[in-house]
Amino acid sequence: MKKILFLLNFVGKGGTEKYVLDLIHAVGPENSVFIYSEEGPGLEDFKRTNVNIHQVKMTGPFDLNAAKQVKQIALKEQVDVIHAQFLRENYLAILAKLMGARCKVIWSYHVDVPMGKAIRTLNKVMTTFNHKVITVSLFMFKQLQQKGVSTNKLKLIYNGVNGPVYSDPLTSLRAVPVISVVGRLREEKGQAFLIKSLAMLRKHNPEIKWECHIYGEGPQQEELTSLVQQLSLENFVHFKGFSSDKDKLYLSSDIIVIPSSNEALSYVAMEALSYNRIVVATNVGGLPEIVKHGETGMLVKYGDTEELAQTLLSLFTDQALVQELSIKGREYFDENFTLEKMVKETIALYK
Repeated sequence: MKKILFLLNFVGKGGTEKYVLDLIHAVGPENSVFIYSEEGPGLEDFKRTNVNIHQVKMTGPFDLNAAKQVKQIALKEQVDVIHAQFLRENYLAILAKLMGARCKVIWSYHVDVPMGKAIRTLNKVMTTFNHKVITVSLFMFKQLQQKGVSTNKLKLIYNGVNGPVYSDPLTSLRAVPVISVVGRLREEKGQAFLIKSLAMLRKHNPEIKWECHIYGEGPQQEELTSLVQQLSLENFVHFKGFSSDKDKLYLSSDIIVIPSSNEALSYVAMEALSYNRIVVATNVGGLPEIVKHGETGMLVKYGDTEELAQTLLSLFTDQALVQELSIKGREYFDENFTLEKMVKETIALYK
């Protein structure tokens, strides 16, 4: 097995950290090295893997001192591949390679960010030294094509998750359907959009019973709580905090809503399909690659509260649609978004 150095600036508890942890578990901590710059709430998760961890302060993509330290660690640990997350880390990994680190450099592009002309021009030069650039969705693949990365460097590998071993399709929703939204409480995750849509649903269909569970923590907690109160939804919308119990979360939900304004590829959408839940998502980023409208879930326009409210109402009243989405969603997950598939395709690039 090759030895892989994973390079990440900030260690949070998001999708990128999950991605790196999954790969460390797959290749084995004894074949992995982890370098980070800024300590965050996810660092303890990495320490529990017993992977060899180093801290290197990375002040920017051209921090020569950081690149030198990465090179020294790569040589000392006899690293074969540096797997960088995000642009800053990729540039530093390439500089380390140019300084003498004898290894391949792979970059995974997780979050679509604006890039000006200067960065697009730099990408054309810097990524010539990449072995490959992994994009987690076709949407991201196309974005990087426009941002200076040569098509022959790009490789689409969908993220993957472990789901329940057996499919257990829904035959109907609960008598009081549970709508859940999972993610950091911040503006781009769209919880406010969902809450406003639920207010519209309640206003026009007061006889319909439902409840909403909001899972997650974040800077918008107070703002969202206040919004729920302003719209008189306290008896219907409940803040559940952060949950690591996937079984409990998904099995206690009927519909998972992903109301994001920006989403490269959603782990929550994949997990929900694996549990045969009904997914309603916005038509942004890589979400339409997971949620095929009317087949594996339902898509709505971000910000269109009337459309989201009407979509939820249709699911409450159409049992045949619920059954079909539940079955086909799980089938699509099994074909495209398993952790086993993601790991196999990524490790193939390491060789």
